[in-house]
Amino acid sequence: MSPQPRPAAVRPSPEARLTETVPQVGQYLAGLLDAYRPRFAHLRPALERLVTHGRRTPLECALPLLVHGAVEGTLEPAVPVAGVHTLWWRAANTFDDVSDGDLGTRLYGGDPAAVMTAALECGYALPLRALAALPVPGPLRERLTADYLDGWTAACDGQVGDILGSPTGTGPEDVLTVYRHKSGSVYAMAATMAARLALGADGADDPRAAAWGEFGQAVGMLAQFRNDEDDLRSGQSEDLGNRTATYLLVQLLHAATDADREQAVELLGRAADSPADRRRLAAMMFAPDVLTPYRHLLAGLHQRAHALLDTLAPASPFTAPLHRRVDDEVRTTANACAPAGPHGAHCTLPPGPAVPPGRARARSGQKV
Repeated sequence: MSPQPRPAAVRPSPEARLTETVPQVGQYLAGLLDAYRPRFAHLRPALERLVTHGRRTPLECALPLLVHGAVEGTLEPAVPVAGVHTLWWRAANTFDDVSDGDLGTRLYGGDPAAVMTAALECGYALPLRALAALPVPGPLRERLTADYLDGWTAACDGQVGDILGSPTGTGPEDVLTVYRHKSGSVYAMAATMAARLALGADGADDPRAAAWGEFGQAVGMLAQFRNDEDDLRSGQSEDLGNRTATYLLVQLLHAATDADREQAVELLGRAADSPADRRRLAAMMFAPDVLTPYRHLLAGLHQRAHALLDTLAPASPFTAPLHRRVDDEVRTTANACAPAGPHGAHCTLPPGPAVPPGRARARSGQKV
């Protein structure tokens, strides 16, 4: 009797491989913090608290891991890049939460001043130490470091523009520039670094790395738009209360008739102290003539992200999870209709779920 052939081993799905790899990012960060013993005895516990208890951000680990997988086929080599990206978000979210105020006497369970100091180290010096230790050729290491610093500087530029921007004194294109920097550049940084690392010694100058950065920028901008809508759908409309120059608000003020613009400006002037006026202003922002150009913009970004994936990694098993993550960023009320294109299955999206009043929303981009 001939022996029965053994069944072929079932290879884990890309999502299962991602789930297996993400804990390695935490282990990698723990190793970075261990290097601060015993020389930096005061800073290390503050850093550890921030890394462990600081506010997390969607895709902070998944995006760089999946991009590396799409380019090279494995996830594990991108763990340091995912760690660096995570450190950036911990720092950015700390400054963001402090800017939002109302923290009381504790931040992430620690002294706010100590956490803020740790955030500076977490977002700047610690990631640079990590990149300097990568066992890759010198030119590649230099390009990875430049990618990180370019992303850091662009995000700071966008955040300052967001803080200083006035809804009545800026235009839609100015807001898009802020969004490209404050959110798009961060996701672009993660995707570019992961792709460059996956391309190996030639990654220092490979144009495919820049194309992956364009993909990351599109995802980051979609995340910022979703973040804006999460705030509106929460019923709180904190952005309106803070007079933040969000794209949809600026689009309303830019496109409205003189009478509607005057009314919107009056409502905005009272928005900080009046939930009713915030609701009325939000309703104006969802008027069809305001939403039409906005929806075209989102549809274009959505399609561009999918098209880049199909061009850069059409056959990789990790491309499908990246497609799904693009779609996750456009499950919004305003973009419920599918844009035309080859990704109809990806693009037919239901309205996003409303966030019950009083429940904290999951923020995707930096928020002021």
